[in-house]
Amino acid sequence: MTTIEDQIEILVTWQALELEVGVTERQIAARMEEITVLDQAAAERESLVSAEKEALSALKKAYRELEAESKINLAMIAKSNEKLRSVKTNKEYQSILKEIEETEKKNSDIEDRMLEQLELIESQEGAITTKAAQLTSFVGNCQEKKQAAEEEIQQARQTVAALKEKVEQTRAEAAPQTIATLDRVRETVRGMAVVPAQGETCMGCHMNIPAQLFNELRRYDEIRFCPHCRRIIYWKEKENA
Repeated sequence: MTTIEDQIEILVTWQALELEVGVTERQIAARMEEITVLDQAAAERESLVSAEKEALSALKKAYRELEAESKINLAMIAKSNEKLRSVKTNKEYQSILKEIEETEKKNSDIEDRMLEQLELIESQEGAITTKAAQLTSFVGNCQEKKQAAEEEIQQARQTVAALKEKVEQTRAEAAPQTIATLDRVRETVRGMAVVPAQGETCMGCHMNIPAQLFNELRRYDEIRFCPHCRRIIYWKEKENA
């Protein structure tokens, strides 16, 4: 049959294991959050490049529309020049010349706008090429970080599984009444439920305990509690500085 000191040691071990489980699970959560952030960052960069490509498509569409309009104007000019050969009056001749002049002016403006569009298209294509290369590098870097995080998560999950198995094994070693006592304490206190007393001080709430209680702890004849925080306390020799 185990002694009270043995039972306390089991509780301390159990608590330490559960704390380690909590720390490791928080590490897993942090790594998962890191993966989410990386995915969001990559998606945002990809969205920006997609927006640049859509803007380029709009520029090219506008250029094609100007080009089509220019071809129509050139055809009209050619047709008007052909009509000049068959006119019979000066008034009609002058009217067609004016029409040709207006169409040529209109087409000249269109050609100027086409040149502007070409410059914008070339500039946009250059920017997209640069940003696409940067995106490829960024996404690759994100993938490397994600892979490292996923490997850490996998290892951490294995650690948690092993720790939880030890928790159950340790719990099985404790007496049922001891487990019941610990569960009651854990329902009423925050943080650690089993803490040492050093130098007549509870290391859970850092309040002084009665000297008599401190002396009784050293006997390990029953489980005792801090009169202030109600944690399970046990005697631990003060470590040398």
